[in-house]
Amino acid sequence: MQAGVGAGRPQAACVPPRGPWDQPYLDIEQLRLGARLRVDWDVPERLPEVGVPALSIQPLVENAVRHGVERRAEGGAIEVAAAVGAERVRITVRNPLPAEGAPEAPGHRIGQSAVRARLEASGTGGRLETRDDGTSYTAVLTLPLDGGDQASTR
Repeated sequence: MQAGVGAGRPQAACVPPRGPWDQPYLDIEQLRLGARLRVDWDVPERLPEVGVPALSIQPLVENAVRHGVERRAEGGAIEVAAAVGAERVRITVRNPLPAEGAPEAPGHRIGQSAVRARLEASGTGGRLETRDDGTSYTAVLTLPLDGGDQASTR
């Protein structure tokens, strides 16, 4: 189900608007959760090439479903955004927090630590930052640009 198995090695990859890192998983979850799962995309049509360590984005999307939307009776929207700066690309995955008292989501509790380990092992200087603002949970993956002004189209 997860695209690209490269044990922490960075792979030069374009981060497409709806790429192989998320779509098969989201298609399955959409079947399971139906109208409870919405995904809002804010990703430019053209993005430069970035070294993305294998399995670094999809776990963030999986966590947004599992620990956010799935635990809400009414579901919710996951926001996936990408922004290009002068030297870095920021990929943001945001999900609503579950209601107070919602049961804990079982899991292995390794998704974010594994992403951080992959980023460190890649040597690219990429980083993962997270925050909980009381209503939503946000994960921001920041990756250095590899390809300068070269842009890729979908």
